[in-house]
Amino acid sequence: MSIDYSFVDGPRGGLTFDFIPCAHDFLGQFNHDRLNPAEFNIREEAFLLIEGLVARSFPDWSKAFRHWGITWIGRDTWLDILARLDELRRDVRGNVPFSAIVGKYVLYAGLMPRKHKFHRKALLTFLDRFEERVGSAIQNHPYLLISGI
Repeated sequence: MSIDYSFVDGPRGGLTFDFIPCAHDFLGQFNHDRLNPAEFNIREEAFLLIEGLVARSFPDWSKAFRHWGITWIGRDTWLDILARLDELRRDVRGNVPFSAIVGKYVLYAGLMPRKHKFHRKALLTFLDRFEERVGSAIQNHPYLLISGI
């Protein structure tokens, strides 16, 4: 079994995380277009590998069980998260064992699939595509929501 690093435009059911670009009026209301081509989602097991980076840039993440909810993240925080992807890339390229990568970056290691093949090239491609998709979304929107499971 391999980790599914695919991106899907728009919402998809199952154990996934939606990334929804939107504007926020700071009054608890938001608007977004569910058909927005910048909206995408990824499988939970792929998100687990970057969730620790999200938590480092957005400290409230792990305190509020955000893995299972909706979180507003602003452009500046996303830029910080994207900058942290290079650290993960260095570990993957440096042949750091997968168990060490999980220990360093995955907040909920118990949610990782137990038996799977670790494909370094696939993870690096995923990180590049993730950075591209998020970067494109935050160019035109002040917020990119993460809607967890």
